[in-house]
Amino acid sequence: MVVSLVKANPALAPLFLFAGAGCAAAVAYPMYLLRTHPEILVDRKNNPAPWNRVKQHENIKFINVKPEFYEARKNLDRPSY
Repeated sequence: MVVSLVKANPALAPLFLFAGAGCAAAVAYPMYLLRTHPEILVDRKNNPAPWNRVKQHENIKFINVKPEFYEARKNLDRPSY
């Protein structure tokens, strides 16, 4: 159906291409966030506090503006209260 429509109207090919890429990105980015960010909870029963596994020198942000900040924290001890 879609292939015959694109063959009849080749100008619609970029529309389907970008719409398909947008749909793929709309699924892929939340999956990336669920897998890599510890502050997002999916399974509370097996791991109720995943943010406690993050070390002080680990960067969990999407964009790292100051990488030297995390490098300076590498040798610090984790405070215990």
